[in-house]
Amino acid sequence: MANSKQSNDTNKPVEISRLLAAVFKNKKWHSKLELHRVFDFWDSTVGREIAAVAQPSLFRGHVLWVRVTDSIWMQQLHLQKILLLDKINLQLHEEKITDIRFQLNSSLPPPPAPEILKTTPVFPDKKEEQKFDKLISSLENDDLKASLKSLWVKMQMKG
Repeated sequence: MANSKQSNDTNKPVEISRLLAAVFKNKKWHSKLELHRVFDFWDSTVGREIAAVAQPSLFRGHVLWVRVTDSIWMQQLHLQKILLLDKINLQLHEEKITDIRFQLNSSLPPPPAPEILKTTPVFPDKKEEQKFDKLISSLENDDLKASLKSLWVKMQMKG
């Protein structure tokens, strides 16, 4: 009789959530999923500038491997490793990252170029220019006059 009851239980459908929970527990995937949450919050945690040049790549145990666009950024990030580890581990609940390793990866897109503000040049006022010419007219060295005039014009154009 007990055998037939057991047979009926195994033929019953099992809720997928219970089945997945059992598989996750059995395979110890919960801790791996917790660590992989880093991929979701990386950009917001490290900031836009770092996220543009470095992206998480994979985990080996509790060590996060991060792809970096160039060696200069790799050095900079290595100097910030403890700070990055702390910021990331604050976002994680049960599992923690023990180390971050950086690897060069030129396949990442280059960082965006800094935004250059385009300005229209402001030419010096003719009266002000005449005043300046009069001011430097007493100088005897023509090269010095030309250099001062060039500098004055550049200063006026930045205006």
